[in-house]
Amino acid sequence: MDGKKDYIEFLKWCLRPDVDKIPECVKTINWHELKLFAKEQTIVGVYWYGIQKGIRMTDDDVLDWMSTVAAIQKRNGKMFNRCVEITNFFKEAGFRTCILKGQGNALMYPDPSLRSSGDIDIWVDGSREQVVEFMCKHKKPREVVYHHADFPIYDGIEVEVHFMPTYFENPFTDAVLRKVIREQYAEAQFANVVNAPNNEGQFSMPTLEFNLIYQMMHLHKHLRVEGIGLRHLVDYYYLLKTAYNNGFEGFETVRTNLKKFHLTKFARAVMYIMQEVLGMEKKYLFLEPDAAEGRFLLDIILKGGNFGKYDARVQEIHEERGSHISNFLNRECYRMRLFWRYPSEVIWAPLHDLYVHFFIFRRYRRKYQL
Repeated sequence: MDGKKDYIEFLKWCLRPDVDKIPECVKTINWHELKLFAKEQTIVGVYWYGIQKGIRMTDDDVLDWMSTVAAIQKRNGKMFNRCVEITNFFKEAGFRTCILKGQGNALMYPDPSLRSSGDIDIWVDGSREQVVEFMCKHKKPREVVYHHADFPIYDGIEVEVHFMPTYFENPFTDAVLRKVIREQYAEAQFANVVNAPNNEGQFSMPTLEFNLIYQMMHLHKHLRVEGIGLRHLVDYYYLLKTAYNNGFEGFETVRTNLKKFHLTKFARAVMYIMQEVLGMEKKYLFLEPDAAEGRFLLDIILKGGNFGKYDARVQEIHEERGSHISNFLNRECYRMRLFWRYPSEVIWAPLHDLYVHFFIFRRYRRKYQL
């Protein structure tokens, strides 16, 4: 973190619109190098919040940042439009839906157009068989796995159609998760309709309570599989602020459910990032931060960037070099770094991956000739 200390200090200031005094670190920041770091972590727009507050830069640096920010804003407009379109696409066929993360998270930012967007994750209320059958009538998915299918319906925007919001490799924890979602949360998520900016239409997004639980699970899933970047944590930062500022009173339920899913230790690491890295005040935190776990998590974030794309070990897994067996072993060896922290998921991961490959991925590939 030492080499990026100024970037973190400046990020804290950018996230605090109520603090006007420009931090001393701006005197030594190389703005081009900061933009490279911001792109790795997909938080260019978040830094732009601060830069607009009176930071003096050369004309070249200003133009460099402005061109990137303009592209982010343009893509966000397109993403909101597509979220409304795909919501209506499934609605017309009788499916209820909920947009996970993504543009729903953007709505919690001070300026929704400045969140760096990724793909569209849409949770569709139906079984895997029902949803895939419907998708194949319009556009065959690229692949079908345990909890989602890649649906290439739009050029330039990836869409993941979820049969369930997320999962655990441990089948017993996963069964608890599915029961909790079905009995406590599903109905409210599909009914939580919000307006897209500029009167572009409507889509559903998760309620605050479910979002606080779901996005913690999502963070943990990506930590297990590849890596997470600061954008994921900034998303959670704005989610916490939105919950607190709207008088949310369900934090005890959030803590109870995270405990059911064995995520309390991880959640305390996230609270450390919120407080020490993003500068969040303690009143917003619903668990006591864990410094040791938090520093471990921060090291992974800073080394790997968004989705671990800048971690050589993750790149090797995604590039799928060598045989299927060697790729499988590389993936499981990478997960072993978490064994002493989250043994349950690491132990079950190989069996989960084999089940998905042989009983879901291959089955749907043969059945629908994907």
